Amino acid sequence: MTNWLLIVFSFLAFVAAGQPAPDAVSEEFNRLRGQWRLVSEIDDGKPMPADQFGKKNILTFDATGKWVVEIDGKVVGEGTAKIDPTRKPKTIDYTFTKGENTGGRFEAIYELVGDSFRHCGVLKGTRPSEFSSKPGSGHFLVMFSREK
Repeated sequence: MTNWLLIVFSFLAFVAAGQPAPDAVSEEFNRLRGQWRLVSEIDDGKPMPADQFGKKNILTFDATGKWVVEIDGKVVGEGTAKIDPTRKPKTIDYTFTKGENTGGRFEAIYELVGDSFRHCGVLKGTRPSEFSSKPGSGHFLVMFSREK
């Protein structure tokens, strides 16, 4: 009976703290796990030229939220992600542990539908509330397709 009470109180602590249940986070990271090919990117309202993305730019997640970005097979960044799949829109915070933005964070919203994943976020400023990147917003809107 004591173990059961401990489980209930632990769950209530997560709910009271406004944190998603661990199972929801685990399930979502399992859905994100794998390789994602960059399909399009709009930075501060400016579309990235199509010749700069494709099979050469890959984002890989593991089941714990660790991620790696590779361009032409070379690792250019990696770190950890924290998600909240219960928020509307869902949120993801990337922390950079290697690469150009080491020590920085990218705070974003995200959407995961089938083999499509997109996030919209900022390196500095307030997390976006919609999937758009207008000039002067500082928002990065990035779309990925699952590698098969």
